[in-house]
Amino acid sequence: MSSGFGRKIQMIIDRVRGKPRSSDPADRWGVSARDARRSVRPSDELEKLFYDHDGRIAHKWHHYLEIYERHFEPLRRHLVAPRILELGVSRGGSLQLWRKYFGPSANIAGIDVDPACAARVDTDTSIVIGDQSDPKALAAALDRLGGGVDIVIDDGSHLGVHQIASFKYLYPRLSACGLYLCEDLHCSYWPSHDGGVRRPGTFVEFLKTHIDDLHAWFLDGLQPNTADFAATTYGIFIYLNIVVIERRPIAKPFHIQIGARRQE
Repeated sequence: MSSGFGRKIQMIIDRVRGKPRSSDPADRWGVSARDARRSVRPSDELEKLFYDHDGRIAHKWHHYLEIYERHFEPLRRHLVAPRILELGVSRGGSLQLWRKYFGPSANIAGIDVDPACAARVDTDTSIVIGDQSDPKALAAALDRLGGGVDIVIDDGSHLGVHQIASFKYLYPRLSACGLYLCEDLHCSYWPSHDGGVRRPGTFVEFLKTHIDDLHAWFLDGLQPNTADFAATTYGIFIYLNIVVIERRPIAKPFHIQIGARRQE
């Protein structure tokens, strides 16, 4: 979730624009940690780490944990020192969660616009104070990770203009076999976050165009960058509230018929 500082800034902007925001619309789905621990029986490692967490506050939707495990576990097995970038540090708990899950060899960095976040990360984690849509801030974060990144988790402002700018900069710089996650897609539908159903400029609408791009093999007259996306993207996995885009080199697709010749 976005930081309290970021929400305060957005509320000031909203007042100036004449559309004050009284509360976070997501609050109605919130439950206490105590109630969640009573009702949930963790079924995988990441769920266990999350519900046993007693460090800095981490704020996640429960169903994200299974999705993380599904996509992160293969990379954790194959990468000795994964490079992880989270957009949106908030209170620092999720960065601690990634450290527990990926281990001491992981190279982890965060970006947040709130200067107070600099004091909310452990010494083994890097932080850049800046706007997630600012190429300079993104480049600085990649430098902290050694010049590249294997996993990007966008849990920043949840505003389409920022999410799209971050994706356009970071996805081409993602490792050849990496993951790009964008959380809280429901914000694309909420006016409080400049969203709306089928409203241009939201990250959900942006994703829809990339479903077309994924099928560039079968379309004529598309731009070269569209073909590049198709040749470097294995899939777009859209779940409730979250999307995972898996980057992987893709060979030209083909089909074949195999089996015994049908007897006439």
